[in-house]
Amino acid sequence: MAPVPQRTHLGRRRFLAGSAALALTGCRFGFPEEVASSGQEAFAPPGESAWRHLAANLSGPLLRPHDFDFAKFNAPYNLRYARTRPHGIALCATSKDVATAILWCRELRVPFAARSGGHSYAGYSTTRGLLIDLSMMRSAHFDPSTGGVRIGGGARNQDLYDTLERANAAITHGRCPSVGAAGFLLGGGIGFNMREHGLACDQLVASEMVTADGKIVALGATDNPDLLWACRGGGGGNFGINTAFTLQAFPAQPLTVFKLRWTARSPAPESVFAALMPALDRAPDGFGSRVSLGAATPAERSAGKDVTISLIGQLTGNRKALDEILAAAYAVGRPQHIDIRETGYWQGQKFLEENDPPGYFQERSTFLVRPLSAQALGVAFEWLRHWPGTGAAADLRFFQTGGRINAVAPTATAFVHRDSRWIMDVGLNWTAADSPIVLRRNREWQDAFYQAMLPFSTRGAYQNFVDPSLENWQQAYYGSNLARLRRIKSRVDPGGVFRFAQGIQPA
Repeated sequence: MAPVPQRTHLGRRRFLAGSAALALTGCRFGFPEEVASSGQEAFAPPGESAWRHLAANLSGPLLRPHDFDFAKFNAPYNLRYARTRPHGIALCATSKDVATAILWCRELRVPFAARSGGHSYAGYSTTRGLLIDLSMMRSAHFDPSTGGVRIGGGARNQDLYDTLERANAAITHGRCPSVGAAGFLLGGGIGFNMREHGLACDQLVASEMVTADGKIVALGATDNPDLLWACRGGGGGNFGINTAFTLQAFPAQPLTVFKLRWTARSPAPESVFAALMPALDRAPDGFGSRVSLGAATPAERSAGKDVTISLIGQLTGNRKALDEILAAAYAVGRPQHIDIRETGYWQGQKFLEENDPPGYFQERSTFLVRPLSAQALGVAFEWLRHWPGTGAAADLRFFQTGGRINAVAPTATAFVHRDSRWIMDVGLNWTAADSPIVLRRNREWQDAFYQAMLPFSTRGAYQNFVDPSLENWQQAYYGSNLARLRRIKSRVDPGGVFRFAQGIQPA
């Protein structure tokens, strides 16, 4: 039986309803740049008695800036937004805590942001008001009778992986253990399994959400099905705060996993890539890959270094089958670095794992319906060879899509991008030591590179690679599903309590 919707009240103070209150309330501060800027109205921080009242009504702790662990819980993954500091962090232990925090913010007109893993590329899980942190809600349970796995809204990928490994099961998942599963799922969820098994959001069968009015509601095939539809690709933070998810898993199978790298100048890397990309595109659905064209700094180019090609991924099959897939690229040039292993599923995932520390970055994505043409390759390599350089890295990377993803109708879930073969992403990383002049030149280079590649793409963008520079982001992220998403928003959050720079607005 589905849980009965609940309403949480704030004790001694009554919730202030009405459009005037809603107009001044928001869950996020616009899109922050290196020094986070406000995209909403200024607010007057509540007095200490209000903070004490909130703390008394939470079962989890409330952290204030003077508390020892405050900086630990406030730090985002993208350090561009690390200077945005909240007035408080509610470490919610239950869905009721989440509801209490939302209603407290509405009553006192305090902006807020929800956080699962803190990996929002555009800093949308940061705020100067109250940070509603779900990291205490990290439970994960696998049900062998149904093959379903239920996780708390604050679970990280690692929590999910550990549970699935014990059950010898899997879902479509990423490679970074510290990513919050909530944000990953709500924006679609890509991974090396997606061509064979679909996106992670396609495996989402139920959820629990706290809505703007403090209700705790169940989402499923018969309970709020429209809202479940919206959670399958509609992006995090738009409709409420999800406090639990149930996913349908599949058996974990042995794999061949691989990491290959071409670093030689001869044959030319564009010749290798011109053979590699179509070869990967022809691979069976059990093949998943990410390929990156890494730019060299001006100093490295002067020393003779050129664009490098890095390929990582997995195949449901053996090494011989992998060699057959890569034969056309091998015929042009063998990689200089080869690491290929036939292994169990979760051992293979540990090999592929990416656990980079927090840093400074910007991503700009779009979708491709076919491999890059010769003209597009020429444009790409020209821009890569003119990277101004930072203290970190820049690349053009490709995440292989297609397969089972495209077997789902664009309207079946909120994730509308059901005709692509690749996600193409212009990535830029830098360090705190890079000067403002260096950063400006590199951001200009990234934007111009991105614009130069758009004519070869669908002009859509992957909503989990949130891009604060993106124009017409509504259509780029949601396309023809935007109108339905806005109608759902109007029903569950008509006042726009959940609001941020690239948030879905009511119809």
